[in-house]
Amino acid sequence: TGSGPEEGWISIKVTGKVLAELLEQPSARVPHQNAKTPNGDSAATASVSAAAAPSASEPRWVAESRRKMQAFRDGEKWLPPTIDPKDFPERLRGTHPVQKMPPHKKLLPKEMAEMSVKNLPGHLSGMKFPHNADQLKSFGADWYTEAFHNFGTLPKDNRVKRIVSVEQLPHSGFDAAGGAGHKAFVTLEYEKQDSNLHTELFAKFPWDYHESDTGKTYRMQISSSGGDLDAPELLTYVCCEHLFPFRIPKLYFCDINRDTTNYMLITERVPFGRRGRVEHGKVVDKIERKPYEVLPVCGKYQDYLLEDPGKIYFCIFREMAHLAAWDQQGRYDYFLGPKPKYTVDEAFAAMGEKKPAKKQLAANMTKGAMLLVDSGIDFALNTAPQVFTARGRDPKVLAKMQEELARFIPMNDDIKGYCAASSEWVAAMHSNLQADNAFFWPDEQGDLDAGLFDWCGFNRTPFVVNFMGCLSGADADFLDAHEEGLMKMFCDEYERYGGPHLDWQELLLRYRLQWPNYVVDCCRWVERDILRECPKEEWSSIKTVHDSKFVDRWNVRCRGTALINAFEFWPRRDFAKIVDAWAAGPGKRFLTPYTL
Repeated sequence: TGSGPEEGWISIKVTGKVLAELLEQPSARVPHQNAKTPNGDSAATASVSAAAAPSASEPRWVAESRRKMQAFRDGEKWLPPTIDPKDFPERLRGTHPVQKMPPHKKLLPKEMAEMSVKNLPGHLSGMKFPHNADQLKSFGADWYTEAFHNFGTLPKDNRVKRIVSVEQLPHSGFDAAGGAGHKAFVTLEYEKQDSNLHTELFAKFPWDYHESDTGKTYRMQISSSGGDLDAPELLTYVCCEHLFPFRIPKLYFCDINRDTTNYMLITERVPFGRRGRVEHGKVVDKIERKPYEVLPVCGKYQDYLLEDPGKIYFCIFREMAHLAAWDQQGRYDYFLGPKPKYTVDEAFAAMGEKKPAKKQLAANMTKGAMLLVDSGIDFALNTAPQVFTARGRDPKVLAKMQEELARFIPMNDDIKGYCAASSEWVAAMHSNLQADNAFFWPDEQGDLDAGLFDWCGFNRTPFVVNFMGCLSGADADFLDAHEEGLMKMFCDEYERYGGPHLDWQELLLRYRLQWPNYVVDCCRWVERDILRECPKEEWSSIKTVHDSKFVDRWNVRCRGTALINAFEFWPRRDFAKIVDAWAAGPGKRFLTPYTL
């Protein structure tokens, strides 16, 4: 049931199946706090900036990645370096970018239709800016020059000579480039060649409200009614690019206008490698990769395209741990504010004893959740059983799951309180770190390092909550084999990068406590997204999850894959036993008594 070996981070077998073969690998154990770096300095001074100087023939990031990965194998402490404010990017000198940003506006459909076509100045640069692919071309080279000068990304004695091309990326189909906005590749030519400047750039901008019914829906959800999703991503790039313990694409320009909800983000283009030929949902061509060559892009919920899912997910968990640990060191206080520090007892004292609540409240919560679960189960049993596993469409298994979920729903807020009740378990996290929101490359030893992008929702949260989004695309066999190993990896790397020591078994418990609410949430999207994009009458013609009607429709693929994986994984763990043991033990004082 997912038990890992005493040494190492993965299970090598699941019932009836060999998942991995054990290989000799260098130790990656965390050293004692007083460990020394290879040059004899205190390990606490090790940092990304301490990487060996790059040679003339390779980019600086290669040398930094090489040093970072060797430190991982050697188990060196790796704490954030001190940054002198005078070394902050030019765009951060003066008024804090967050202070420049007016509050989010929720536009009504009529207002969105009128305002979203306008080009008003942005709040960060004071400049008008393009907000679609045509304007990325029509604004001309002089605009890019002024914009990049404004952000300090282009030297004042250089200029953009011409726009070579603008290519909008597909927003539907097998190779859809994400769902949160439109994207484009921009190729530029500079007057003076400069190895620090990228000629191949990437642009992200909002859905066009007037393009289609889908465009209307997404624009309202993402830029208006769904909350403030766009500005925080831009502000994260502006304020934190130089602070992260990993690569992110170099920022060239970004801005937003609250009155129109239009925005533009321009970064370097990640040079993803070539993907082999895909047949029946599998990559059938093996392509040899050189060290530091970026692996092919993987679409959201297309884990079957990953050459080695295990390496990818362990790399992701390692970087999530690094991100969280540096927050414990105060690394992002400039952006997020000082990090609160509190113990479980202090948090509980601040909350006070749980007051009795009305039984009817628990009944209402359960009733609402069960309506969602009903729709998920009906979808699995009657609408699309052919895309679910045998266990995921078994009526008895699903009935038992529903019965268990009904008991757990009233505990949902109590579980949230438990997971947030110590600052050691809460830190800055990427809100949606799936494989499609990172780029990966091997080093000379074949170990993967990664860079991250798509910073919508970057904030402090109990990190187990973010684990759910990260792993929602992972199939049940992978989770069955590796969930314990992933928790161990996170705890080891969290401590190595300066976070407190955490018990991996407690982290695993907190992760598993998220599952009841997660399964309900997966069911939520059947009516709202899956059947909206693929009506019931079409499902009889869909044979597998690799059918174009499934994989080419964004929400059908994303929401559908998460639901399929959740229904298959639930019966592999005794969640009733897990939650009941928690409620009778460490969770007892967090439970709301529904007695009135």
